[in-house]
Amino acid sequence: MWVVPRSASHPHWSNITKVFKLKTWLFILLSLIFISVSMKYVSTSNNIGILTYVFVSWGVFLNIAIGEISKKTPVRIIFITWILISITLTTIFQAFMTSFLTDPGRMHQINTFNDLEQTNLKLLLTQNVFYHSNMLFYANKPTFIMFFNDCQMLEFCFRNSSVAALTTEERFFYISQLYFRNVSTSLYHTFTENGISFHRTLNMYARNPFVEAVNKITVNLVEAGIVDTIVERFLDPSGWIRGQIMGRTSVHDYAPLSMFHMTSSFIYILLGYLLCIVVFVLELVIGRVRKNELLCVELFKHRRQ
Repeated sequence: MWVVPRSASHPHWSNITKVFKLKTWLFILLSLIFISVSMKYVSTSNNIGILTYVFVSWGVFLNIAIGEISKKTPVRIIFITWILISITLTTIFQAFMTSFLTDPGRMHQINTFNDLEQTNLKLLLTQNVFYHSNMLFYANKPTFIMFFNDCQMLEFCFRNSSVAALTTEERFFYISQLYFRNVSTSLYHTFTENGISFHRTLNMYARNPFVEAVNKITVNLVEAGIVDTIVERFLDPSGWIRGQIMGRTSVHDYAPLSMFHMTSSFIYILLGYLLCIVVFVLELVIGRVRKNELLCVELFKHRRQ
């Protein structure tokens, strides 16, 4: 596999507009204008201009205090609806913005040999790897820096940031932790594809009396998991490789949110909105029934007197 410098992080401030897609931002802007016009239309008041309602809607969206507006029921209904929508949008925005500020993500990462050929990185490899790799003979970069062993190659790699080293995952983490503890391996990225595999085969004559026994022993070792145990205990005793693999498969790039992504949030808050309306109606009905019962009791007492 190839080991290359890890790409630089995005600036933290550049992620402010990356939370939502462009269509989502346009929807928010159009919703703000529509709410402002609706409140102005249903208020039927000439004392408050449309610009005031725009500032009111914008203030609600930012979750800040606003001035006094019309107390008419239609205006209140539109106002509370916009409050619920604003709470949903701002909560999602703040949650994802916190993630972006904590981990802003990284720029384009070199992860294929084709990407590597288009860069100015110098290629490092050992003699053993070069003689067993056909891919390097047909590469667009005919110049290589060759080393006698992996330790010398990685030492040169850690001292120069414009190089890419071809080695194995086991040797990279083992040598870096054994000889270069002051170097953080998190500054380097290992290719997830376009790796080079070497296969060593044990050739035996078909008439060899030990062929069947060797095959049986090999199958039993693999099925019993002894091979994996040897790899974990001797090649990866501290779990460095497993940690790198788990981290590599669990990290994904952030994607801007569309309206479809926020559907569940709006459904959830809409259900809460409907529940509030049902409870409010039940309170009115129960209050009316209770009031009628009290009137009946008072009327009954009055007739008995």
